[in-house]
Amino acid sequence: MWGLKPFIRINSVITAVWTAAFAVTACVLAALAHAGNGHSTTATLVQAAGFVIPMVFTVRYVAAARARADR
Repeated sequence: MWGLKPFIRINSVITAVWTAAFAVTACVLAALAHAGNGHSTTATLVQAAGFVIPMVFTVRYVAAARARADR
C-alpha cells in the first residue's frame, strides 16, 4: 500500500487537514486564554470542534475516495 500513489495522496490530504485543525485550534485557544476565557465553555467547544471536524472530514474523504476507486 505504501507505494501506491492514491494511498499516499489520501493520507497526505488527511494529515494536512488534521495539522491545520490542530494549528487553528491552538491559535483560537491561545487567543481565548489571552482574553481571559481560557477555561470557558467556548474554549471547550473549540477544543471539541478541533477534533470532531477533522474526524468527520476523514470519514467522509475516505468514503469518497473508496467510491471513486470502485467506479
